[in-house]
Amino acid sequence: MRNRWIVAVSTALVLTSCSSGPSDDKPAPGTLPAGTAEISINGQQAKTTTAVQCNTTGPLTTINAGDEASGVSIMVSNETDLVAESVNITNVGGFTGSYNAGLGGDAEVTMTGRTYDITGTADGFDTENPSFRTSGEFSIKVAC
Repeated sequence: MRNRWIVAVSTALVLTSCSSGPSDDKPAPGTLPAGTAEISINGQQAKTTTAVQCNTTGPLTTINAGDEASGVSIMVSNETDLVAESVNITNVGGFTGSYNAGLGGDAEVTMTGRTYDITGTADGFDTENPSFRTSGEFSIKVAC
């Protein structure tokens, strides 16, 4: 009799723990759901994606959002403060370009929870008119 009661209680616990659906929790202000990125170029929302990969090795975090045809690749250091080491933008909002620390331009990184907010200027070109160099203001919010 005792074994049946334990099995019944165990089964009820398993069913209860498995029956809960996805959380309805909304992200805190200034954050995104994990695995989401929002990218704006020159003040225009250009891309939102859930194709996000974040890898941290020591003080460096590499973030890839989007795909080879359209997306961003970012390297952030947290060795002392948060610093954008590089930002590569590929065909997002008609712009392709890059920012590299120490080579001109500027970029800033802040973090709220697990959401990075990276803003700055990248040198590159308009994908519709690649013969002429231009700069693009970028704003990238990505949650790892």
